[in-house]
Amino acid sequence: MAAGESSTCHIVPTRDSNIFRLRVRLPSSEDATPEVLASSTVVAGCSFHTFYWPACTRYSDMFGIIPTGPVLKADTKVSTHMVFLDKTGTPAPSIGTGFHVDGVLFLCAPREDLKSNCVVDNHFVVLCSVNIEHHSDPAIPPWAPPSSSAENELPHLAHNLAVLWGKQELTDVSFDVGGESLGAHRVVLATASAVFRAELYGPMAESNMASSITIQDMEASTFRSMLHYIYHGSLPDAGKIVVPSAVAEYQHLLVAADRYAVEKLKKICEDKLCADGITVDSVVSMLELAEQHVCSKLKARCFSFLADGDNFKVVATSGEYLRLMQSFPNLLAEARDMFKIPHEKPTIVDPGSHKKTRLC
Repeated sequence: MAAGESSTCHIVPTRDSNIFRLRVRLPSSEDATPEVLASSTVVAGCSFHTFYWPACTRYSDMFGIIPTGPVLKADTKVSTHMVFLDKTGTPAPSIGTGFHVDGVLFLCAPREDLKSNCVVDNHFVVLCSVNIEHHSDPAIPPWAPPSSSAENELPHLAHNLAVLWGKQELTDVSFDVGGESLGAHRVVLATASAVFRAELYGPMAESNMASSITIQDMEASTFRSMLHYIYHGSLPDAGKIVVPSAVAEYQHLLVAADRYAVEKLKKICEDKLCADGITVDSVVSMLELAEQHVCSKLKARCFSFLADGDNFKVVATSGEYLRLMQSFPNLLAEARDMFKIPHEKPTIVDPGSHKKTRLC
């Protein structure tokens, strides 16, 4: 169904050609059906379809976004991002769960969460952004112009911006993260992240002009590291030996980069975890991280680690691994195909009740 043909779900353009809003009328229990509602739009020169499944399960609503054309060059990467807006019009990444299947981005949220946090005048809004980029050096900040320097030094403007941030001078936005206040420059953040651009310059910007913006579900050290990357094009601990605490911080930073659509930082974290972070004790959490945040390289590296028979014997008998397979049935199917596991349902034993639960 094309935009404008449905009163339930339609596209609302913004001044930014890479961002649009999907405004949705919350269906009543009587008219909520599994019928898929679709709208189309053109973003950054490409056609995109958005899909809405009202109450696709008994309790949740689901959205999807997929590019439909034109065909892009082989060295071009298209990344999409979706986030619910709360009642003030501010991005609320803590509401809902995002995941990718076969190149389609899905966003799913319980109906009650939408009602209590997002619905105004019986409507709620999903903010969608699209980023199209060619392969480039992830060490160079997104706003930096091409440089002919063989030493790959920060360009003069980028260096000055990084110095201003380091001294916390001329900042025009602050973030309250984990009890700490961190200042930054709106234009720099907007250039680096479509989510920041929507939050700071989009329709909800007016509500964020005066007071500090509170960031939930993130440590101050993680947010500070992401800001450091945005300004410097590198991480503050670049080149240091990775220790267990640093592996955990890279995991947290990957989640933050995905949350704010800082794609190059997300790739750096994924590469670091692939190289240094996978052990018998960490592989399950890494596999879950890879599945939740669409990190195909990290997932492949985890499966490669488990392909070692000794590693698989230790990990596959743990309750943590079995619960992960229960939560993500597609991972179970991939594991069966890769490790030639018979298609019988694994069992989890509850130590307290001694009850057995078979995976679906």
